[in-house]
Amino acid sequence: MKTMKSRRGGTDRGGIRKRGPTRTDRDGDMDMEASGSRARRNRTEAGRSALGGRISGAGIGGRAAGSGGRTHARDQNVDLIQRAIASTESQANIRQSRRNNTKQPREKMQAVSIRGWKDSKTSNHKDKGREALLGFLERRMNTITKSGPRVRITQHEKKSDDNMVVYLPHDQAERMLRLNGNVFAGVNITVTLYNADDALANELVPEDATPGSTADTKTKMQAILDKRYYAANKLLDMSDLGNDPDLQAMGIFNTTSTESKFFPALMKVWEMRYDSSAARREAVDSASLASNNLPNINVVTTLAQTVPDIKNLDLSNNNFKDAQSMIGWRWKFRNLVLLDMTGNPFCTLPNFKDTMLKWYPKLQVLNNVQVRTPEEVALQKKTPIPVQPPHFNDEAQIGENFVRAFFPGYDNDRNSLVSNVYDNESVFSLNVNTSAPRSMATETAGWGEYIKKSRNLDKISHLPARMSRSFQGVEAIREAFTSLPPTRHPDMAAKADQWLFECYPIPGLPDPTGQSPYGVGGLSLTVHGQLEESVGGKIEIRSFDRTFILGPGNTPGGIRIINDTFCLRAYGGHEAWIPDSVALPQAAAPAPGAPSAAAPAAAPGAPDGYGLPQPGKSDTQLQQEQMVAQMSAKSGMTIQYSEMALSGNSWDAEAAWKNFEQLKASGTLPPTAFVSPP
Repeated sequence: MKTMKSRRGGTDRGGIRKRGPTRTDRDGDMDMEASGSRARRNRTEAGRSALGGRISGAGIGGRAAGSGGRTHARDQNVDLIQRAIASTESQANIRQSRRNNTKQPREKMQAVSIRGWKDSKTSNHKDKGREALLGFLERRMNTITKSGPRVRITQHEKKSDDNMVVYLPHDQAERMLRLNGNVFAGVNITVTLYNADDALANELVPEDATPGSTADTKTKMQAILDKRYYAANKLLDMSDLGNDPDLQAMGIFNTTSTESKFFPALMKVWEMRYDSSAARREAVDSASLASNNLPNINVVTTLAQTVPDIKNLDLSNNNFKDAQSMIGWRWKFRNLVLLDMTGNPFCTLPNFKDTMLKWYPKLQVLNNVQVRTPEEVALQKKTPIPVQPPHFNDEAQIGENFVRAFFPGYDNDRNSLVSNVYDNESVFSLNVNTSAPRSMATETAGWGEYIKKSRNLDKISHLPARMSRSFQGVEAIREAFTSLPPTRHPDMAAKADQWLFECYPIPGLPDPTGQSPYGVGGLSLTVHGQLEESVGGKIEIRSFDRTFILGPGNTPGGIRIINDTFCLRAYGGHEAWIPDSVALPQAAAPAPGAPSAAAPAAAPGAPDGYGLPQPGKSDTQLQQEQMVAQMSAKSGMTIQYSEMALSGNSWDAEAAWKNFEQLKASGTLPPTAFVSPP
């Protein structure tokens, strides 16, 4: 059996055929594949008739297109169809095709917005030109890349009369972005990454809204939020919204469409009250959606994006029947301590408690009953694999000096930086990790500035695309750096806990002078950290991983970057690399009779038994007390100041000691910080 083609299949493979009258396709352009489409249509119609499908013929895109020649084609191919039905191989192909066309979850795909097609020549079609637009996009994308699987747009939605959003794998989305500015049926279309927050700004405004209605709606919503926000308690009370007289007067609940758009728009107005996401997160500790008769969270799901850090959430007296009705908030609200679900059918199910404990790792009170203690919450952070301190095996402080100079240079003068440490053999590549865990303290920033240069080999499979995203040589790297947004990295001395450095010597690197056939020695330097980035006037925080291969070179500093791999990801915090066990720098051997490190001498101000094992004292507390006692003995500071130095540096003894030396040298420490004033 000849395999069934997609709705816009390849060219006809039959013999030479006489060309019929000139035809146009659905978007108004000349159809260059009309004859091939007719031949394929005849074969497909016959197959559908025998297999119990639609009798009417299928034109371009699989839509009804007349039935000319259908009966003749069916009679000619009936034997072939019967053999195909009995063919195991053909059946396997059909099943395989179905598996290949399985839709991916939208959260794993990239949303792309297409605008500007409202006034095209297809606007008089029954569907306003939507199907013609989808067909146009598929054909253009398949023209860009001849190899690989054919592009099929299987997931899309119409946001407005002039905004279509399609969902594609990331590599295909990048191809679609190249269609920005293309002409579709007489108009130029705009293709951009879809930003849901921007789209919500006017969703509640009717299409025939008079001038000023947007501002009027926003003003009314601000007044409603003012009435329902209690700053003293940091409470946003959105309970019993259906009986709010102001909302009833606005007609919010008159239609299903307006009602479904109301809450996302309300959250958008709330976001606009604050200059930064940090200020918005700080403003709300508690939220209530009680007594709203919600069967699920579909219309209120944006609460998790707007106030992700809330500690208390009241969902009582709604109509949540099971876990599926709340599935959109699974793994959200990572700081949630109290959850009230009383009055919901879900509470009566046997898996209710276990599900909530699994979804919300810091949850302690559920339906007014304590389900975890703070100690049990703290124990969840333990990992069976202990986190070890970073290994930094430097040579002549080359690695240390490099990182101290590189990141300020990247922030302030990339042009000079490229000239100083890269040469014509240097290679730079960037990749975006969109699936890395994100700290709930931040929102997900867009990747529009990076996606066109991202060299994620799991997603970029086409060889020319892979090669074009590897930048070699001074000028190529300079151009790549210029196109990336401006950044600001934290100060290494003041915020050492936000960095992690590892350094290893490596032999056998290429000798730029060509004198050593066995190569030269160099360093592999890996840096994990965070950066601030200015995007459209907003400050976004991202985490990054950057690996450098350093070797001797003919650059101004004598050190060249052989390879620079830069990985960007959503901000995930820096708690993951806090060592489980740390030790202070080794002091000189104690004099005979002096107390050992395991039982340090009690410093002035320390309580009895401080630093010694006792019943009820955990290993972590014992270890921290011993570290504080050692710091006090070595620095001369009191127990209180020694503990502040260590806890302020995330119990990193080396960082705490460096911080102490800096503060002491600058005279910042007061006399009361020392047991005996210096």
